[in-house]
Amino acid sequence: MRTAAAIGAVLLFAACSRSPVTLEQVSAPVQGTAAGDVALARDPDTGDLLAAWVARDDSSWHIHFARSPDAGRSWSEPSLVTPERDDASPPHGESSPRLVALHGGRIAIFWSRDVPAPGRQWPGSEMRMTRSLDGGTEWQAAQTLNSDSAGSPGTHTFFGATALDDGTLVAAWLDERGSTQLQGHHHPLPDTSHEPTSEADARIFAASSPDFGEHWGTDAGVWGAVCPCCRVSLASAPDGRVVAAWRQHFPGNIRDIVTGTLMPASTPVRVSHDDWEYPGCPHTGPAIAVDSLGTEHVVWYTGKPGKAGIFYARQVSGAAPSAPLGLTVAPTLATAHTSVALTAKGGVLAAYDMSPGGQRMIQLAHIDAAGRLAGTMSVPESVEGRYPQIVVLNDSTAALAWNQGDGIRLIRVRLGGA
Repeated sequence: MRTAAAIGAVLLFAACSRSPVTLEQVSAPVQGTAAGDVALARDPDTGDLLAAWVARDDSSWHIHFARSPDAGRSWSEPSLVTPERDDASPPHGESSPRLVALHGGRIAIFWSRDVPAPGRQWPGSEMRMTRSLDGGTEWQAAQTLNSDSAGSPGTHTFFGATALDDGTLVAAWLDERGSTQLQGHHHPLPDTSHEPTSEADARIFAASSPDFGEHWGTDAGVWGAVCPCCRVSLASAPDGRVVAAWRQHFPGNIRDIVTGTLMPASTPVRVSHDDWEYPGCPHTGPAIAVDSLGTEHVVWYTGKPGKAGIFYARQVSGAAPSAPLGLTVAPTLATAHTSVALTAKGGVLAAYDMSPGGQRMIQLAHIDAAGRLAGTMSVPESVEGRYPQIVVLNDSTAALAWNQGDGIRLIRVRLGGA
């Protein structure tokens, strides 16, 4: 095991004396190299912290994996997930890898790799995944999930992934294929074809595997009129539903957050009428988690003038979402990025990269079980930090990681009464 001494920076949540949260800086799984886009998960058997990330070596980008039994104080030697050259793309926070884990040492990693597209402004991309059945020591040959990989390069990126307890894997991504009428659609799409925008809308495609990645069904289009560079996020519900959250393009160049059940596809529900008018894609998708009661918890950014900031809402399936709860208001940043995790006591931890004063900085917020903001804080030494990822490991511990410059930072979060 590689071990790093903790830096004893311990802070209390602002305005949160009834449920203090403290931070302890520990070691990221990779040091001293060009790396970023860390993904975190919890091993359901051991409670270990699992991490996957993108790093550069031998003039190529690769995905690596490691585990920590003590929330980042020590790490296993990293394993190489993508040995094939150029099978991973450089860090691109809105399209960073996704990591899911189930009992029995089953771990899956999803990522997007660039595909050259001569004559086009941007490269194409392919949706990729691999799995390990031994806790991350050995990784099977990677698979491509989009069925059009043999044709001209398309885009298949800005993706989410999740797993059900029965071993089903589900991935969804933004895709340039399809028409306005996609398989899965049973509701009218908003007509945005006439609007002046710098980027054409995307469509959400999805694929699933009933046996944890051994076999995959054919991918299919589900929803359209999607903001083309804002990640779709997935979460599994205890009743077997898979819930998606994304940024929809509404008429008038309005870019607001919606949710919908992916399996089977439902009509999207607008989380909040922010009415953010934006003539393109702001590269900031929402984060979503579903608790044991099936309640959906969504955290997102809006750039609506006079209302810009990070917001939280919860939604019981079939009911209207709660009124948005403002976490941070900062009108000076064009975008911000969010992550969300459920605590054992029914609350929520939200991480995002925007300070109350409008600075790019990692923030942490605690929403209690009643949906009230219990406290927020700025993470020390995280100025210019981006794309936070948070995971709860047990009743008392969570881990928070983010991109810092050309590397990765990690802190251990002690939850106290959270």
